Amino acid sequence: MYRIYTEKTVNDAVTKGLEELGVSEDDIKIEVLDSGSAGFLGFGKREAEVKLTIINPELKSYESIEAMISARENEHVEADSALERTTDDVVEPHEENQPEETEAVKELADDEQHERPKIEPIIEESKPKNKEHQALTEAGEKTSLYISEIVSGMGVENTVQMKVKKSTIHLNFDADIPAKIIGKRGQTLNSLQELAQNYLNIVYPSYNRVELDVGDYRSKRKETLEALALNMADKVRRTHEKVRLEPMPANERKIMHHALSREKGIDTYSEGKEPRRAIVIIKK
Repeated sequence: MYRIYTEKTVNDAVTKGLEELGVSEDDIKIEVLDSGSAGFLGFGKREAEVKLTIINPELKSYESIEAMISARENEHVEADSALERTTDDVVEPHEENQPEETEAVKELADDEQHERPKIEPIIEESKPKNKEHQALTEAGEKTSLYISEIVSGMGVENTVQMKVKKSTIHLNFDADIPAKIIGKRGQTLNSLQELAQNYLNIVYPSYNRVELDVGDYRSKRKETLEALALNMADKVRRTHEKVRLEPMPANERKIMHHALSREKGIDTYSEGKEPRRAIVIIKK
């Protein structure tokens, strides 16, 4: 999905498009079709023309630009309505009814005290199983159940497919509302992955990793980040000013650094502290 915008300058055309679409530069790819010209003595004057293409995988799910804009407008209306509601009917839960997180982790780590859905792990290993591999598989099953119950608590029905490859446990969700698991730009999915990693470290202290995915979101997100990186590099070249992106987890920053590593005249570095560390793109 894309739209073309014209204005006096490229930046004006991009700004106009972002406002109409209700998106940020992270969500689109910018192509300059015509950089425009001021002309001479009123002759040869041309407006700048840009093509804005939706690259955010969540927004690409809409059938058309109009459907996307309509959905965004409805979100704003619902948000405004929510702010107008009073909180008189809200009942705060009693503290004694709130289980401590540490207790929940301990309980979920004990398989014998909970009835759980069966999750058949898919093991991708060519070597015969050994004790270490078996222990990692069992830890992966516990982690699958733990994170699946958290997602169920979010009101999302789900199943989890588990794969063990070398030292990494891959958990892939199949859910009725995948967008709720993913969250804005994958923030919810990244948070769930961090919870899963912390839980794995408790039930199986090691240097093994957990990776969470929903369908093929991670691969689509990678494409989006690579397009964003090139998009922002073009902006740096146009404006001669550095661009600081929103904070990202380390794995996403790595994708951005790699995508720009071969771009001529462009350099990148990270600044800030976790979890607010962000990439800065500059012109050499």
